[in-house]
Amino acid sequence: MFRHAHTVPLLMSLALGGCAMAGGHRSADTPQTRGHATAQRACAACHAVEPGGAASPRERAVPFASLEMRHTVGLDGRLADLTRRGHYGMPPIALDAGELTDLQAYIESLHRD
Repeated sequence: MFRHAHTVPLLMSLALGGCAMAGGHRSADTPQTRGHATAQRACAACHAVEPGGAASPRERAVPFASLEMRHTVGLDGRLADLTRRGHYGMPPIALDAGELTDLQAYIESLHRD
């Protein structure tokens, strides 16, 4: 029995450490962070997707943090339309409903005062 005396504290610390890591991961998994990841993956080749108003890689692609994107009323419909038809030379982008919702949350988060 003495050989296993160190096993219980070790297992407890591993279990508690795992819970802390899982809790930390969950708190970072918000619609805004998922939307940011979607923007980086699906939009950043043409649009500036980071906060701060940097220029987009493509001249005609509006930066997500720009004043032009500030008016987000109807953004959900516009994003859904972009996945079906594209827009001004932009090809349609294949995103599911969850990705669209998250992308909208991210764009709106860039414009909160």
